[in-house]
Amino acid sequence: MTTTRDRLGVGLVGLGIISRAHLAGYAQIADRARVVAVCDQDGDRAQAVARELGARAYTRLGDLLEDPGVASVDLTLPHHVHFEAASAALDAGRHVLVEKPLALTSDECRSLIEQARAASLTLGVAENTRFVAAYLAVERLLRSGALGEPRLARTFIAGSEDRRGRDASRWRAAAGGGGGAILDSGPHSFYLLRWLLGELATVRAFHHRLITDSEVDDHAVVAGRLRSGALYSTEYSFTAEIPWGERFELYGSEGSVIVDQLSQPPAIHFQGGDDRDGHPLTDVPYNPAGWKEDSIAAGVLDFADAVREGRAPAVGGEDGLHGVLVAERAYESAAAGGVELELVA
Repeated sequence: MTTTRDRLGVGLVGLGIISRAHLAGYAQIADRARVVAVCDQDGDRAQAVARELGARAYTRLGDLLEDPGVASVDLTLPHHVHFEAASAALDAGRHVLVEKPLALTSDECRSLIEQARAASLTLGVAENTRFVAAYLAVERLLRSGALGEPRLARTFIAGSEDRRGRDASRWRAAAGGGGGAILDSGPHSFYLLRWLLGELATVRAFHHRLITDSEVDDHAVVAGRLRSGALYSTEYSFTAEIPWGERFELYGSEGSVIVDQLSQPPAIHFQGGDDRDGHPLTDVPYNPAGWKEDSIAAGVLDFADAVREGRAPAVGGEDGLHGVLVAERAYESAAAGGVELELVA
């Protein structure tokens, strides 16, 4: 059993682009957690990263799971292999952190949650939204009462997947890979809404495929009503020729706040209808190139400390399940022409 005095041994599985942000998180807590093993099907890549970290290299997950120095596994893999890899790691007695989405279906998510619970293991989801500086500032503003009663929330996540979207041989563009706009980007907004504003009540969705060489949706709108009575609207575009960013608008009875990671300043509080200039949130740095990586690293840090301290991570399996549940209902709605559906837990 890992104690607070131990340094957590981590096995990082999948060494693509997103793995670098995870490694940055572990670098910040080198006295408490260390990547002792890496795994990638590209043996040369695995060896190169292993040399850089002073870690052991593997090309098969099964071999890494036999490494006695690995107590926790961090999965930064294509979406469609999340369930199989996470289940194998839990079965091997390892704590597991999985990049969102937790799995492709809600049934798979529930299976992983139960598997972790039965084995008394920690299951976390690398959902960086919970650690974004701007959203933490919005939470403080909201809880202070400065916005009054929330009435409407809107999100927009956009960037370009044009090149990868035209290659149907890659998992992001292939049917069944989990790379569609709703399942790939939607969980960020679904988590944000639930965290700040409470449970979602209804879902209505439309999606489109603008890149005809792709097999998945690359644009979508998901909207509905929260249980509080407030409305929400979320939009996702993989065909926007702009640096990847996120926008969040929250309109309340006493004021509003707008977050845009590509704008300077990135977060502005409007104290009513006559406040034309607004008040920048000074505790939110302008960091268009690094805000996402920093928040991912913070999430990795939280999970590692959660394992060591024997507590639940800030973003756990139930949070991952919620994101997939909403995505499933959204796809059901879109398939039925955008009908409004109740969100059934």
